[in-house]
Amino acid sequence: MSTLQFPGIFSGIDTSKLIQQLMAVEQRTLNIYQQRLSGWEDKKDALSDLESKLTALRSTAAALSDAEQLRAFNVASSDPDIITAEATNGAFEGNHTVVVNQLATADRWIHTAGLEYAEDFVGAGTFIYSYNGKEAVITTTDTTTLEDLVGLINNDADNPGVTASLLHYDDAYHLMLNGNDAGSDYQVSVNASSTEVWQADEALTVNTDNAGLSTRIIQLDQFGEEPLAGGETIEIGGTDRDGVAITPVTIDLTNNTKISHIISEIEDAFGGNVVANFENGKIIVTDKVSGASSLSVTLTYNANGSSATLDLPAMAVLTEGGSTTASLTGFASADFERSQTAQDSQIKVDGYPSGEDDWISRSSNTIDDVLSGVTLHLHDVTGSTGEQLTLTRDVESVKEKLNAMVNAYNAAVIFLKEKTGYNDVLKTAGVLMGDYVVSTIKNQLLTPLVARTSGFVTDVDSFLMPGQIGLQLDGDGTLSLDTNAFDKAIGEDYMGVLAIIGADKTGSSDSNTVRFYGASDTYTTAGTYNVQVTVAGGEITAAQIKMSDDSTWRDATFSSNIVTGNSSFNSDGDPIYAENGLQLGVDLSQDGTFTVTVRVKQGFAGVLNDSLDRMLKASTGSINIDQKGIDDMIEGIQDRIDQENDRLDRKQQQLINRFARLESTLALLQGQLSALGLS
Repeated sequence: MSTLQFPGIFSGIDTSKLIQQLMAVEQRTLNIYQQRLSGWEDKKDALSDLESKLTALRSTAAALSDAEQLRAFNVASSDPDIITAEATNGAFEGNHTVVVNQLATADRWIHTAGLEYAEDFVGAGTFIYSYNGKEAVITTTDTTTLEDLVGLINNDADNPGVTASLLHYDDAYHLMLNGNDAGSDYQVSVNASSTEVWQADEALTVNTDNAGLSTRIIQLDQFGEEPLAGGETIEIGGTDRDGVAITPVTIDLTNNTKISHIISEIEDAFGGNVVANFENGKIIVTDKVSGASSLSVTLTYNANGSSATLDLPAMAVLTEGGSTTASLTGFASADFERSQTAQDSQIKVDGYPSGEDDWISRSSNTIDDVLSGVTLHLHDVTGSTGEQLTLTRDVESVKEKLNAMVNAYNAAVIFLKEKTGYNDVLKTAGVLMGDYVVSTIKNQLLTPLVARTSGFVTDVDSFLMPGQIGLQLDGDGTLSLDTNAFDKAIGEDYMGVLAIIGADKTGSSDSNTVRFYGASDTYTTAGTYNVQVTVAGGEITAAQIKMSDDSTWRDATFSSNIVTGNSSFNSDGDPIYAENGLQLGVDLSQDGTFTVTVRVKQGFAGVLNDSLDRMLKASTGSINIDQKGIDDMIEGIQDRIDQENDRLDRKQQQLINRFARLESTLALLQGQLSALGLS
């Protein structure tokens, strides 16, 4: 509103105050709108706080919603200074004996003579070294210092994995070459001349991108449209460094043959005297000995009558062995001493392998592929009896996650109670009282914690409800965990407790003919299904499915021996039918119509998590819809406030103008009276 401009100079009336009083009367409607706006803004703030608390609850429920991830283990070592380990959910409870015969070490070479100062010039020349079958060539000048040489090696874009440094010993600085990896495959060598390298003339690709080691041959762009018929092969041939023809190696080409298989077979074909790598889509084969070489490599595809085609690239010389000579004076191979030899770690696990001289070898002291779900960390060698690793179930981690969910649930419930209830002391109602969406949220949070958990049945499952493992609803609506009851339950049936908490759409069938095959953790509804499948002549001819409490059967799709539930979605992208994503495998060896019961389990944490997902969904979630409704109300009230402010500005200006005219008239009369001598 405009400010008042005219005091009552001639009238003696305080027009500013009078206008303020008149405008105060006019502002009653505006005040009502502003009060309403404040109330809706309070609701918006409360709804935002509720969203934050529900998001926190969803995080804790998600952490419990996968029973496989809940399955955790503690690992104890009889001597942590020698061996330690950690376990994933893929491990198994028990004890293991690990004997460590030797640790994996990295290769290390030291320049024996050294130079007096790090700033001494090494001179002009060429320094050549190899690592893991890859060669690097360093060129120096007359002004290159020993310190510079370290930098040239470390900063070389073609450095294959060697770190150079200086060791100060016996009044001299010694160049030291350290392999960055442990294991016998990672050896450093100082070469007298270049090493023979053969490389494919073209890259192998998948959708024009470079292929990787795990790429299957049939996925390559170089593989034709016709499928393998059987009998196709790839032949590896060539000559060794002395020009002697190797015995060709034939690889049977199948749908699962990968590039890594070819790389491995190349090394075997040459008796381990070459290193084969795969970089930027190209096969690279390097002689293990530097200098002149008659090495040659050929890869040949043989269709053997098949119509399947494969365009393998030709192999050609990339670097001629001996074509470049190392010429850096004083830095030849004989000028270096190996101070540590690259070697693999060697272990036995639970007495395997049993041979006295037989060991499990790995090129690392971290080993994750010997014990299922367990990663071993070797720190030192053991005695002949080894050290003990003990894996025990990590029950405390499950309890901690449950308590985190309990705390988050209680925070949300207490907040809801405060914002939707009536305060007898203050005689005020919560800002969200009467909000239908919020009242439904209270029930949606409660239901998974008091109802029978979906897909669990009596006499089959140990637990059917959260209360049976210690989760209790107190009189005020909050949740608590009876740790004694929980400890007893998990002691009786560890996997049963994990299942009631976090079974993630796992399933079973009461028939060996129609079996549970899989379910979507996103779209399939947990529960009990009735399924009817007809098999005739070794083929599925009909399939129907429904929830056990439904009255109407629905047709299911089928292909080969797999039956899939109806996978239709509504306009919001949500499944129309409960069986969306449910898959069943059928034994086609016998004809007939088979009616079976299939159960899909979901733990209560997953049900709660899914419910919270629906509430918090960005576009169609109930919280978002409620927020949009409040925003619309705020926007509507703000529009009315703006309109009312415009009206009040006009009204105030009218009053100012009216009193200004009064003052003007009084001033004119005063002047006339003065002129007549009557004032």
